[in-house]
Amino acid sequence: MWEEIILIETDQKKNAGIPHDTGSLSEEVKLSDTMKLSDTMNPFNSLTPVDDAKKILDGFTFNRKTYVDIKDSFGRVLAGDIVSEIKVPPYDRAEKDGYAIMDQNPDQRTFELIGETLAGDERDVIIKSGECCWVATGAKVPVGTNLVIPVENTEECGDEVGIRIKVCESEVELNISRKGCDIERGATVLEEGCLLNERNIGILASLGIRNVRVYDTPNVAIISTGDELTQINDVNSLTLSAIVKQSGCSPFFIGTVSDDSGDIKKKLDEALEYDIILTSGGVSVGKKDLMPEVVTGMGEILFHGVRMRPGMPMLAGKIDEKPILCMPGNVTSCLVCANVFLLPMLRYMTHLPFIREIRSARLSEEVTSEYGMHRYLPVKLAGDVAYPTFNGSGLITSIAYADGFVVIGEDETLTEGKVDVWVF
Repeated sequence: MWEEIILIETDQKKNAGIPHDTGSLSEEVKLSDTMKLSDTMNPFNSLTPVDDAKKILDGFTFNRKTYVDIKDSFGRVLAGDIVSEIKVPPYDRAEKDGYAIMDQNPDQRTFELIGETLAGDERDVIIKSGECCWVATGAKVPVGTNLVIPVENTEECGDEVGIRIKVCESEVELNISRKGCDIERGATVLEEGCLLNERNIGILASLGIRNVRVYDTPNVAIISTGDELTQINDVNSLTLSAIVKQSGCSPFFIGTVSDDSGDIKKKLDEALEYDIILTSGGVSVGKKDLMPEVVTGMGEILFHGVRMRPGMPMLAGKIDEKPILCMPGNVTSCLVCANVFLLPMLRYMTHLPFIREIRSARLSEEVTSEYGMHRYLPVKLAGDVAYPTFNGSGLITSIAYADGFVVIGEDETLTEGKVDVWVF
C-alpha cells in the first residue's frame, strides 16, 4: 500500500520494478469482474470499496530520472547510489591551530620552528625529530607528523639560532584527521531512494558533486469542467493545485471547459502533454456529466463510484497509460477525495514518504453514518474535542474551517466518544 496511517514519518518506499531512466507510468492492478465499473449507464450500481480504489491507484508508478544542481536538490529523492571516488579528507589535516611535531613524547621539550602551513597550502612540508611546524586548523600537516600540539599548550622562546617552541603541557589527543578517515574511496555514502536534506547535501558537497541524479517529479494538468463556471468562481482548480504542490509535484492549470463532449475531448488531448490529469466536475449521473463517456472513448475507466461520503462519484482511469483522476464538482467532495486518494498517490509517485498525522480527540456529539459507506467527517479541533463542521458537500465552509477528518468505517453507523482525527 502507498498509504500508511502513522504518527511518525514512514520509511520511503522504493520502486525497483522499472530500472530504466525514461519516465514510465503503468497501471499494474487487474480488476476483477465485480470491480469493472465502466458501464456508464449504471455507474453506481456497484461501488468500489475505498481500500480497493487505493490499490488500483497504487498501480501507477513514475520513474523518470533527471539531474539537478546540488543547490536545487533539497527535498529531492536520489535516483541512484552515491559512491565516493575520493577520500575525505584528501590529506592528513590539522584539527586545531598549533604545532605539528614528529616526536610522540614532547612534554617539557623545545622544538625548532621550521615554517608554517595554512589551509589551502598544497606543499608537502617535511619535519624531522626535534622540529615543529605551525599549522592552521584544516591545513595539510607536514609529512611525518604524529601530533599537533595546540598553541595554548606552548610558549615561544628564541635563541641565537632561531625561534624555538616549548611544549608546556602534554597533549592526549593527536589533533589530526587522517586521510580518508571521514569517507573512504569506494564507500557507498548515500543510497538510492534517500531523501536529500541539509545534512546529506553536505556529503555530496564534500565529494565535489555538483549535479545530482534524482527522480523527476510529475507535471499535473488540472482542468475544471462545467457550464456554471461562467457564472461562479472556479474553486476546485486552486484547491487541487495546492494539494499537488503539497505532494511535491508541479500543477499546471490548463483552463476550464464547458459541458460538451467535443470540448472536453480537446482539452484532455491537450492535457496528455503532462504526466497526470486531474479534472473536477461532470462525474455524476446528470445529463451534463460527460466525463465517464469521454474517458471511456479515449481510454479506460478503472473505477467510477466509491463507497464513501462525501466524494462517492469520483472516477479514475487511464488515457495513453497516463492516470486521469476525475473529482466530483462539489468543493468539499473534491477536497475530501484529494486528501484521501490524490495526495498519497502523488507522494508515492514522486518516491516521497507520506505522513498521515493522527490525533486523538473526543467527538462533541454523536454522529451517524450510512451503513456500507466510508464517511469522512470534517471536524474542528478545540483542545481534545472535535466539532463537526460538515454542512453539505457543495459548501466550502464545510471543510475550510476544519482541522482534519474523522473516518467512520463502512460497518459503522454511529460514532461517539474517543476518535482518531486525520489532521490536515
